[in-house]
Amino acid sequence: MVDAARLHRARARRERGQTLIEGPALLSDAIEAGAAVRTAFALPGEGPKGSIAVNEKAMARLAGTRTPRGPVAVVDIPAPGEVGSRDVLVSVGVSDPGNLGTLVRTAAAFGMAFAYTPGSADPWSPKAIRSGAAGQFQTPVVAIDQPAELGCAQVATVVTGGIPPYDVDAEQVAILIGEEASGLPEDLVSNADFKVSVETPGPTESLNAAVAAGIVVYELARRKGNPQGRV
Repeated sequence: MVDAARLHRARARRERGQTLIEGPALLSDAIEAGAAVRTAFALPGEGPKGSIAVNEKAMARLAGTRTPRGPVAVVDIPAPGEVGSRDVLVSVGVSDPGNLGTLVRTAAAFGMAFAYTPGSADPWSPKAIRSGAAGQFQTPVVAIDQPAELGCAQVATVVTGGIPPYDVDAEQVAILIGEEASGLPEDLVSNADFKVSVETPGPTESLNAAVAAGIVVYELARRKGNPQGRV
């Protein structure tokens, strides 16, 4: 049990190639997507067959939430997937695991791959998996140094001055999402094939990074489904 609790640390996840998943629905979704479960812990009388019974104090240590809900399972982190011909949603230094997990969930929902650069939160942290609704097991997740490695058109998201997302016209794209406070590095913006903005009529200066990404991804997906543009 102690070894399992250590998987809340990034170093332990990297060394062992494993992570933690908490809760029956999330675990079920991960298993359905092919996740390999090594061990499951649950309160007495709860959890799947074969799970190890633990008390509430132990469950609180294993879980990453304030109100733990078992089971908590140790699962293998899958090998990096292949992007192939998919569009890619890219975290460029998004450091909040909640935002990053939501990006993964968005990518999976729209059939995109997900990539992340150095400085991004770990997509395999328990918190990111919760925010991602186990999307990490449903779509390719790859670590990259620079978005150019992906070999597709670069779409930089900027607060103002970009074109609407539905005006992007490219066969395969990498949508770049930067850290919420600082945005994308200037060199990535200046070298991008397209710059897009989500214009808002209200007084708020900018959108949450994950919310903006969802809008851009939706508009691009709709554009591809309707080559004439907006409907």
